[in-house]
Amino acid sequence: MQRTVLNAARGVLGVCAAWLAYTQTLDTSTGGLKVQQIKKDLYVIEGTSNGSNNAGNIAIYVTQEGVVLVDDRFAQDYKRVVEAVKSVTDRPIRYIVNTHHHGDHTGGNAEFLSTSELIAHANARKHMVDGKMPGPPRIAFTKETSIFLGDKEVRAIYFGRGHTDGDIAVYFPAERTVHLGDLMAGTRGVTNPVVDYASGGHLRDWPATLDGVLQLDIDTVIPGHGSVTNRDGLVAHRNKIAAIYDRLSKMVRDGKSKDEISRDLVTVFDFKPINLGGLEGMIGEMKN
Repeated sequence: MQRTVLNAARGVLGVCAAWLAYTQTLDTSTGGLKVQQIKKDLYVIEGTSNGSNNAGNIAIYVTQEGVVLVDDRFAQDYKRVVEAVKSVTDRPIRYIVNTHHHGDHTGGNAEFLSTSELIAHANARKHMVDGKMPGPPRIAFTKETSIFLGDKEVRAIYFGRGHTDGDIAVYFPAERTVHLGDLMAGTRGVTNPVVDYASGGHLRDWPATLDGVLQLDIDTVIPGHGSVTNRDGLVAHRNKIAAIYDRLSKMVRDGKSKDEISRDLVTVFDFKPINLGGLEGMIGEMKN
């Protein structure tokens, strides 16, 4: 099992390196944010926030009638995000789609509400309202919705639980590209899952959720954090989550202690503190 996971990680590193060779990076000189062009009219804003590297990736989709953003980072990034968008187009930001409710992806919502329409899954909006988070979207959906702007389509699709119970895939059919938010939070190696059980996250359902995404016609994948990758990178991520679930469920069935399980996940899957934060919930899930 360990050798299989390590080989998968090496494979994804190679995939990412090859894929990035085909992309173009433009330094916007907007306080550390950069814009990476991945398709003719599709870009990703990446960079740091307050010296950290934990803010979510933003997709910019440019149409003749305006711009669709996917996520908007932290509140303090609002002006820099606007400047980064202006570095590639002077068209207005018409819509923002939130991949889920966490503040590193939705912190700019309140600032954008006066000029843009915001959209999220109904569960994500509920978490924002319940948590008294600023800027909950005015539009919410349960299964799927589409934005049609400037002869282009953006589809927001709910495939099921994973990181939370409100994660969606944002699909750009003409570009064969999907933004997954924290259903895939990182691509440097095969990143481990962070399960937010307080927000309805679910480890067992996560691979099936990604199976739904893999039914889409995609060649490019934008993760919630980390480098742009491709379909093979997503397959490797899906398979690692399934392997983690299988190993964890066996350890629970075998009566292993929490400390034993924790050490095993660190040794075999290189779990970090952020991944272990949901360990109690994962163990509880295996017992149900």
